[in-house]
Amino acid sequence: MTIEYTAPSDAKQAPDRQGESGELTFPSGRSVAGTVIAVLLVFFTLYFASALLVPIAAAVLLSMLLAPAVQLLERVRVPRMLASAIVVLSVVGLLGAGMIALVGPAKIWVERTAQSLQKLEQRFRATTKPIEDIKKATGVEADPPVQEVRVAGPALGDLLLSATPRVVGSMLSTTILIYFLLVAGDVFLRKLVNVIPTFRDKKRAVDITRQIETDISFYLLNFTFVNVGLGVAAAIVTALLGLPNPLLWGVLVAVLNFVPYVGAMTSMAMLAMVGLQTFDSVPQALAAPIILAGLMAISAEVVTPYVLGRGLLLNPVAIFIAIMLWGWLWGIVGVLLAVPLLASLKIICERVEPLHPIAEFLTT
Repeated sequence: MTIEYTAPSDAKQAPDRQGESGELTFPSGRSVAGTVIAVLLVFFTLYFASALLVPIAAAVLLSMLLAPAVQLLERVRVPRMLASAIVVLSVVGLLGAGMIALVGPAKIWVERTAQSLQKLEQRFRATTKPIEDIKKATGVEADPPVQEVRVAGPALGDLLLSATPRVVGSMLSTTILIYFLLVAGDVFLRKLVNVIPTFRDKKRAVDITRQIETDISFYLLNFTFVNVGLGVAAAIVTALLGLPNPLLWGVLVAVLNFVPYVGAMTSMAMLAMVGLQTFDSVPQALAAPIILAGLMAISAEVVTPYVLGRGLLLNPVAIFIAIMLWGWLWGIVGVLLAVPLLASLKIICERVEPLHPIAEFLTT
């Protein structure tokens, strides 16, 4: 007996997910291999063009952060060019004054930390000395001496001096670009509208662009306010506990909190080390990092959702992957920009319909 099977009509009409050559393709017709190659080329460009792209990315994000201040000055009849100059120069002046005020205490604490590490090493050697004496008394041969090999390299001061021109040049170019972006305002949007042919598409492009700019600016501004508030709370706590240079620790906590999880752990470890160097009592030394951990938990679970809203919260797995990815691509600057860039990507994906699945994966 022969049994014949006839495929249903739906199966005959189902689209083939493979091309004629047997290559797997997406519904749009792009091949998986071509997409992978395109993604690899993007990462290659981001990595090797970091010296150019980092100032541009930082300038775009900072211009969105400072745009509300420029708009506020425009409402009181200040010309946009003058308003942009006032905002940029004010921010640069505040940052410069803060760096000048904090570089001295930071240098002192770095030297103290190096001395503390040397003391810990000496204590460790003192604890292992009785074991070596017992080995000698019992006739057990000690471990053969290990030949120490040192690789001579440039001193830290030489490295800082060699890196200073690049850092200053990057900061200067970023500042100038921020100013021009603030002055430009809607120039690029108007040019985009002129290029788009139909009125319907013009209106849709304007709506999407406005929504993206508003949401990104709202996120960056409020996220910065949350971190500044946490830094102020950390400065007050360290001052009440008797730690020296509380302003320094508040600034570091505020900056490091731009890097979720990693920044919090770094801040707590830093305050624990400072406490152990300052106080003889262990509970007193660990009071600051314990209180900071509580403040960060309140900020993450109560303040941040209330200020930003649940819709703008990001998936913790996506955050951690973004920190690793941008840290690998752009170093410490990439680590600081990882969360703002991820939030910007999520906002854009939410406003562009074909990218909605990506936004869904990035949301908590």
